[in-house]
Amino acid sequence: MTPSRILIALVLLAFVGLAAIKAIRSRESQLSQPDRNQSDTVREFWRFYKEASHQRSAGDLGAAVSLYEKSLALRPQHEDSLYYLGNCYFELGRYADAANSYQNLISINPLGSSRGYMQLGLIYACLEPASPKDLNKAYQYFSRANEVDPDSGGLLGMGEVALLRGQWEEARQLLLSANDDNPMSMAAPYLLGYLAYRNKAPQEAGNWFHMAVQRGELKKGAIKWTEEGDLKADPELRWRALARQSVFGKYWLPLRRYLKEAAPSQVGIQQEYSRLDELLKKRP
Repeated sequence: MTPSRILIALVLLAFVGLAAIKAIRSRESQLSQPDRNQSDTVREFWRFYKEASHQRSAGDLGAAVSLYEKSLALRPQHEDSLYYLGNCYFELGRYADAANSYQNLISINPLGSSRGYMQLGLIYACLEPASPKDLNKAYQYFSRANEVDPDSGGLLGMGEVALLRGQWEEARQLLLSANDDNPMSMAAPYLLGYLAYRNKAPQEAGNWFHMAVQRGELKKGAIKWTEEGDLKADPELRWRALARQSVFGKYWLPLRRYLKEAAPSQVGIQQEYSRLDELLKKRP
C-alpha cells in the first residue's frame, strides 16, 4: 500500500472512530436522562414528605395535608404518606377523607396494614358528634387489625366497642385480654375499673383505677425521633399519640395528673367514672 493510501485509510479510521464516540455519548446521554428525572422526583418526594412530617409534629395540620398530598402525587402508593395524611384528616374532622386514605392504604397492603384497619375502626367508633358512627363496622375493623397483627391494639378496640354497645361481660373479657397483652396500657385498667364501678364494687374499681394512673408514669426520658425531628422527643406528644389509638383516650389520658397530686379518694374515683357513665348512657 502506498503512503498516500495509508494516510487516507488512517483519516477514514479516525473519522469513523470519532463518529462512534459521538454516537456512544449521545446514547449514554439519552439513557441517563430518565435516571436524572427519576432522581429529581425522588428528591422532591422526600422533601415534601419530610416537611409534611415536620408540620404535622408542629401542629399545622392544614399545611401537612397539602404537603402529604404533594408527596402522594409523586408516589401514590407510599404507605406512610397515606397513613399520616389520613391521621391529619381524622384530627381535622374530615372523616370521609380520612377513611378514603386508610382504604387506599389497605388496598396496597391488605395483609400487612393493621394500622389502616385500626384507624378505620377508630373513625367508626369515634365519640365526636359529627363522626360517622357505625359500631358494627368499627368492631369488624378492629377484629381485622387484631388478625393481621395481635399487637396492633385491635383487642382493646374490640373491648371498647363492646363497652359502647353495652355488652358488659364481653367487654370485660376483651379488656382483660388486652390488659394481659399490653401491661403498659392505661386504657384497659381504666375501663375495667369502670365496669367494676358499674357493678358497685368500689374497691375493685379503685384498684384498677390506681393501676391505670401508675402506668401513666414516664419510664424513659426523651428520645430523639430522627424522622420527624426533635419535636417528637417530647414524651407528652407520645402519650397524646397513644391516646388517639383508643376510643376513650381523652378520658383516661388526663388521669396522669394524679401522678403529681395526692392519690384520688374513692369519691374522686367515683366522680371520674360517673362522667364516663353519663357519656355511655347518652350513646344511642
